[in-house]
Amino acid sequence: MLKILGALLVIGSFTGIGMTQRQQFRRRVIALGDMLSALDMISAELSFHLTSIPDIVAKLAADTRSSICGLFQPMQQLMRQDDNLSMTFKWMKSMREYGASVGLTQDDVVILCDLAEFIGKYDVQAQLNSIAYAKTRLAKQLDIASMEMKSKGNVYRTCCVAAGILLVLVLI
Repeated sequence: MLKILGALLVIGSFTGIGMTQRQQFRRRVIALGDMLSALDMISAELSFHLTSIPDIVAKLAADTRSSICGLFQPMQQLMRQDDNLSMTFKWMKSMREYGASVGLTQDDVVILCDLAEFIGKYDVQAQLNSIAYAKTRLAKQLDIASMEMKSKGNVYRTCCVAAGILLVLVLI
């Protein structure tokens, strides 16, 4: 009885490891999709309402349904501080410090940091052009992440289950 229980625990733990790895791929896909939606919202606010960037960040931080609100809430707090730091610095700091926690990779963060060079600095059309370019780059990253989730996610899950079964067979 103990052997069976131990075998189930080993297989279950290895399965959990595989599922966790697959979940990380899924988390990145969701974060990239939400970031593309946020960039669409920023574009719309800039082009139709001429909303200021701090107000847009406040709206994005308030949207708790989005997986990336963890990026915009700290950014909003940084913007509220009167420390004479530029909007670009605050955007980049938030992306670099909290990007990984919402599921973005270093490449995704670099794209968003590149965008920071234009947000809030130039005229609306230049900002919209830079947002469109960032959206194109992030859409490519989303396609890559989706393919990785489909292929590598299933491989991780299957390999971990197989490794658990193999370990049980070796131990028996």
